Amino acid sequence: MLPYPISYFSSIVTPRRIFSERKALNFWQRILTTLFLISVLILPSAFQIARLGTYPLDTILEGVYSPLTNDVMNDLKTAVITDNTLTYTGPNHDQVYFGDDTQDVTGFSYQLTAQQVIIRKNMQTVAEISYQHLKTKDFQNRDSLTQALSRAWFQENRLTTSLLLMSVSGLILAANFIILLLDASGILYLTKKSNFFDFQTFKECVNFSLNCLGLPTILAALIGLLGQPIPSVITIQNMLFVLIMIWVFFKTKFRDPEIQ
Repeated sequence: MLPYPISYFSSIVTPRRIFSERKALNFWQRILTTLFLISVLILPSAFQIARLGTYPLDTILEGVYSPLTNDVMNDLKTAVITDNTLTYTGPNHDQVYFGDDTQDVTGFSYQLTAQQVIIRKNMQTVAEISYQHLKTKDFQNRDSLTQALSRAWFQENRLTTSLLLMSVSGLILAANFIILLLDASGILYLTKKSNFFDFQTFKECVNFSLNCLGLPTILAALIGLLGQPIPSVITIQNMLFVLIMIWVFFKTKFRDPEIQ
């Protein structure tokens, strides 16, 4: 008998071993295997997030760019940034204004001080962006300004934003993995009362499901490293998991060799 975790990797390569090794993992080995596979699945997403240079601010704050209307953008073309300081000669607008005095505005608003852009929602500050990340040309049209604001905001909040994105992606991937594991194990456990299959306990079903999830998770993670987004990684893992289970069924009929 090979020691764990080598024994696990040896049990995921052929359909007969996937099924016959369904009793091999104990409680703590099941926990460690689950954590390992989830970690492998999250790794590509973590690499992708670590390489990000920007992230759309309106994805986190929906409607944050709504004050930047055509009239506002026409006036903002007069903005000039020199030595990280803004000079603006255009008029103020209800939701976009220049100066150090805060105005009481409902919804999103932009206060353009000489040193930074302050974005608020109902008087609550949601972002402070210095001009060191912005250029005069960014104020020439709405697309360039929103992209520049997103990039500048991300650079100034890179750590917290990256941790948030990693947490969200990790929760999505982990939840999908756990749902797959428990749903498949639960369905297999329901067959124990029949004489057609040899599943006897819930832990056997969990072990078997973990064995079936091994290769799909590793392959999905490798594809994720090539730049595929989270939905694609999840879809690939789910499809491969089902195909592995079908493959094992056709090779073993979910019965041990001595009973067949």
